[in-house]
Amino acid sequence: MANMNASGVGDGRTFVMLELARRAVNTDLSTDLETNRIGLLATNLTINTNKQSLALPVPFSGVVRGESTTLNMDMGIASKSITIDGIIIEQSIKKNNANTGVTDLVKMTSFEIAQLLHSYVDSSAIHEDQSISKLIILYPSRVDGDYVTRSGVTDSTNDEELPLISFNWGNRQYDVPSWTKLETPFSKVIDDTKDMPGVTGFIDTFSTIHDGTQYPAITFSLTFTQASTVLSDFINATG
Repeated sequence: MANMNASGVGDGRTFVMLELARRAVNTDLSTDLETNRIGLLATNLTINTNKQSLALPVPFSGVVRGESTTLNMDMGIASKSITIDGIIIEQSIKKNNANTGVTDLVKMTSFEIAQLLHSYVDSSAIHEDQSISKLIILYPSRVDGDYVTRSGVTDSTNDEELPLISFNWGNRQYDVPSWTKLETPFSKVIDDTKDMPGVTGFIDTFSTIHDGTQYPAITFSLTFTQASTVLSDFINATG
């Protein structure tokens, strides 16, 4: 069952993960699910898509038609972000870096995880061992990119039994006109944990609340902004 493709946090599972830029650089060393990824226990997830269109009122249109008219200039611009609220608990972190090439596995407390994330958000995109460059959100899917029910499932298949795909803003191929170029592909079923698609970008804000009544759990909130990471990926790959 594809729903097994989830990262472990504490004694549970999570379908939300942050991925370090190092993961894309060390593809030969990062072949399992957890390496250079940090699982999140999300309690609330908000996806924001803000379309930016230029509204142009037409002069004298109200005089001629008895009703004013506004033209919409669609410039193909939108800002996209994802806000996640949740809790941080102890977690095993598996990493490798540019210095050793060795994969290390350690179990960190919730306080160490919070500090780790704060330091990563404070870092620069060109430091691949510190830069969080991708957000992975897995969700169940019944219909493929051609608007066809996926093989092995039916209309009555429970969500827990459906295959998982990774969220992005790509359109299904069914809706993409033939003249479109360089479009983001609609997500395929996750069957390889080595290279999971996701949303590329950066963490814009990250905050934690250390509440003694919730000890040892730490409440967190973050906003991940979708953006291209082509420049930093090139620098990391050639550095």
